Amino acid sequence: QSAAISTKNLALASGTSVAALQSSKKRNNTVLITGPMGAGKTALWCYIRFPENKAAPKTQTSMAVNSAEVKVGDANVYLVDVPGHQKHRFDRDAFLPVARGIMFVVDSVVVSQNLTSTAELLYDVLANKHVQQKETPVLILCNKQDDPSALSNVRIKSMLEEEIDRLRASRQADIGSLRNVGTTSGAGNDYDDDEAAAEKASDFLGYDGKRFSFEDLPNPIQINESSMAMNMNIGGMEQINSWIMELFE
Repeated sequence: QSAAISTKNLALASGTSVAALQSSKKRNNTVLITGPMGAGKTALWCYIRFPENKAAPKTQTSMAVNSAEVKVGDANVYLVDVPGHQKHRFDRDAFLPVARGIMFVVDSVVVSQNLTSTAELLYDVLANKHVQQKETPVLILCNKQDDPSALSNVRIKSMLEEEIDRLRASRQADIGSLRNVGTTSGAGNDYDDDEAAAEKASDFLGYDGKRFSFEDLPNPIQINESSMAMNMNIGGMEQINSWIMELFE
C-alpha cells in the first residue's frame, strides 16, 4: 500500500486548530513535533498517524499545523506537527504550555550549515517558561540518517551544546545592554527595559560559569538518530513509540 500522502489529504487528516486546543481545559495528552524547516517533521507525523503505511511518506514543506488523535500502544495521543517557518513560532508557543512531550527534529545532513538557526529554535523551546516549570521531556531526533553525509547524534549533540553556550552568552550580553539603556534613557522607559531584561534573564539555560550541557537541564533530554526513508531501520519507530508511551506511564 502506498504511503504517498498529499498536502490536501494532510489538511483533511489534521485535527483541532490552535484556538480550539487553547480553549480545551481537559487536553493533557499533546505530543508536539517541532524543529527547523525541511527536517522531516511531517514525515514523522505521518508515520505515527498512519502506522499501516510501511513505505516512506511523500510530503512537502508544511504550510499549516497538522494535528490528530492517534493511538500509540495503549496511549491516546494528540499529535501535533508545527511547521518550522518563523511565521509559525506563535503556533508552536501556543502548544508548549500543554505539551506532555516535545520531539525536536533536526536534519542531520545540513545541521552544520544551519547550526545557529537550529540552536536558536531549540533554545527557545528549552527556555520556554512552561517547558521549564513542567520539566517537559524532549526527544531530539537527528533525522535523515540514511544519507551517508549525515552527522551522528553524538556529533550533533556536541555541536548544539557549543552553539547554545555561545547563544547563552550573547543573550546575557543583551541583558546588560537593556539595563544600560534603561539607566541612560528617560525614566518612562525604565520599567519596560527592566521587564525585558528580567524576561531574558529567566531564559538562562544550565549553570552560570559552566559550559552548557543538556545534562544540566531539569528536563529529561534524549538524543536519538532516525530516518524516515528506510522504513525506520535506523533508530526506528519502536524507539520513538516507546518514548511516547513512557510519557503516559
